[in-house]
Amino acid sequence: MKNIAAYLDHIHYDGTLTPTFDTLYHLHLLHTQSIPFENLSSFTGAEVRLDIPSLLEKFTVSGRGGFCYEQNTLFKYVLEQIGFKTLGLAARVRLNVPDDIVTPRSHMLLLVEADGEQWIADTGFGGMSLTVPIRFTTNEIQTTPHGQYRLTRESEFYRLEAYAKGEWKVLYLFDLTAHYPADYEVYNWYVSRHPGSHFVTSLVAARASKEGRHALSNTQYSFYPIGGEAEKKQLLSVNEITEILEHKFHIRTADVVGLDAKLSELITAS
Repeated sequence: MKNIAAYLDHIHYDGTLTPTFDTLYHLHLLHTQSIPFENLSSFTGAEVRLDIPSLLEKFTVSGRGGFCYEQNTLFKYVLEQIGFKTLGLAARVRLNVPDDIVTPRSHMLLLVEADGEQWIADTGFGGMSLTVPIRFTTNEIQTTPHGQYRLTRESEFYRLEAYAKGEWKVLYLFDLTAHYPADYEVYNWYVSRHPGSHFVTSLVAARASKEGRHALSNTQYSFYPIGGEAEKKQLLSVNEITEILEHKFHIRTADVVGLDAKLSELITAS
């Protein structure tokens, strides 16, 4: 497990390395608080790589984050190094999508075995991502440090739902079809390269903290405190955006080639 030492140090995990639910829980929580969700690479036209050395370098050395394929690919690898049995899955995102639109399987999540049970783990769904695993069982409200979730069944699919603003919102649909690195490479290419992809045309960032959730959508920064009202701020300059990325999301921006030019375009368009 020597090759994951840098990861464990980066997320400040100093617990035991045994494949138990307690280990899974704390790794998941610390990961989502330490490695931000962000799309600066695809937003600036840089390659998004999914090999483990590149992910470790990006997250633990370069001070960056990533989106679902990056986040959950590395998390899956770390769990397997510790001894967990994992299964890679793919979901159709439904959040803010009209009911009559069929979406592709564009989101990666994990099914993990621990303490004789199965758990859904997902460190990469942005501003509404799970911050700890939830039990793989339907019709049971499960409370996490950052909100309530539940799994329901819709035909052949499971639905992950989150309770927000007084109602249950469907985040995504998935089944238990196994997906492999070759599958995620194809999905990743589409999400990070297709000119119509949201991750190519827009700036997105999210990070959980002990106090709540930070979110950035283009030029709008939001903070959602646990149990409190959302705080929103419209960012009016490139410097404001980079400062928010650095200080609220803990993203090192200095080495991101072409970022200032892309941010200038956002400011002009807003």
